[in-house]
Amino acid sequence: MKSDEIEQLMCGESFREGHDGASLIETHISWVILTNQYAYKIKKPVQFSFLDFSTLEKRKYYCEREVFLNKRLADQMYLRTIPVFKRGNSFSLNSQGGEVVDYAVFMRRMDTAKEMDKLLLAHKVNKQMIKGLAVKISEFHRQATIIKKKTEINILKERFNDLGIVQAFARDHLGDHYAGVIGQSVKQSGLFLDKYQYAINERISKGCTRDLHGDLHTGNIFLYKDPVIFDCIEFNDELRQIDVLDEIAFLCMDLEAYDRKDLSGLLYQNYLMYSGIKEDKEAGLLFHYYKCYRANVRAKISLLYAVNTDDRIMFDRKIQTAIRYLALLNGYLAKL
Repeated sequence: MKSDEIEQLMCGESFREGHDGASLIETHISWVILTNQYAYKIKKPVQFSFLDFSTLEKRKYYCEREVFLNKRLADQMYLRTIPVFKRGNSFSLNSQGGEVVDYAVFMRRMDTAKEMDKLLLAHKVNKQMIKGLAVKISEFHRQATIIKKKTEINILKERFNDLGIVQAFARDHLGDHYAGVIGQSVKQSGLFLDKYQYAINERISKGCTRDLHGDLHTGNIFLYKDPVIFDCIEFNDELRQIDVLDEIAFLCMDLEAYDRKDLSGLLYQNYLMYSGIKEDKEAGLLFHYYKCYRANVRAKISLLYAVNTDDRIMFDRKIQTAIRYLALLNGYLAKL
């Protein structure tokens, strides 16, 4: 579908009754239509190096994958895949006639007051919530499918080194110090991966690489008594099939980005305890490396957003966010 067709869909019969205040959230890969009780996520017909939604068949497949994979951690939220129909110039989600022109992930809306990132900003995340989250994640990891495929070290290097594409922009807008952090991190990452390649492969042999969530940060968590973790990566298996330490490192890093090292440490220690993992030297170093990598990715995303926006307020906000993640990255490098 196209943007104007999404607008036509929102003006059609599907949203005419019982859906007061329908609104739209747009990302670079999807549209999400929000109503009082439900959400409808439609994938854009786009193709990038890391995903391919270019055909109707592929969008249907990945909608179904999204529902299937997310039901592991958010069964009550993800309902099913539904078709988008076109009849004449009208679009509908509930008509049984017309041509199927796209598909949507049909979801039940959660309570936005339970969003973890918002609760952190309001200083409303407590130790009990973190312990409950550690239990949820450790149980999920324990049950997740083991992946025995060996990791290509050069691929890990390329993923980390991709931060270099924004180094010149960082020098122009953040200064030499942060541009230097980018350059040093790329160099140090390569040396670390060469030195500890054996440890990474050993952990794969031990079953530590599993089919996980892949995008475990505070923006993808609702802190109910039983936490709801949503929006896993469905479009690229390699980005989801990762070391369990990589996954928990992402969330720990994100907590530290909110200046909550206390909660990060509590989450990690409880995760290790509930998972029955005994941290040796190599595991500890890999945990810090994965925090480096996740801070790297978040900084890159923020800088790329700044590159492509004409909104000055959003530009400044993303620059400050990038600085925060690069500062974290710099601190983690000292622990490798």
